[in-house]
Amino acid sequence: MKIKITLLDDDGSEYECEAFLNKIGKPQKSKNIQSVEKTWYKKGSTIEKIIKLIDEEFFHTPRSINEIIQKLAEKDYHFKAPDLTLPLRNIVRKDMLKKVKDLPDGTKSKVWRYVR
Repeated sequence: MKIKITLLDDDGSEYECEAFLNKIGKPQKSKNIQSVEKTWYKKGSTIEKIIKLIDEEFFHTPRSINEIIQKLAEKDYHFKAPDLTLPLRNIVRKDMLKKVKDLPDGTKSKVWRYVR
């Protein structure tokens, strides 16, 4: 298909161009955007499981990776510490959790803890 475009700017100058458009295939059916939830993580992923713990207010007190592993095991999700490292890092980068070493009594912990 050939198209012709003519433009007129504020000074009265006229610009013209021609372009050729090629058909590339059948048009796609449009999806109802409202019915598709867009998230930065995949459904059923480790990140989603941790975010559910956030929603359940599990992280209102600082939690270690071992405590997170135990809580997920209660829900029949069995992980090792290295399995949670990257998902927790991504969640911290999205400011959904914070990484701290301070304990509620004011002392410093040797391990990182995650809190809302």
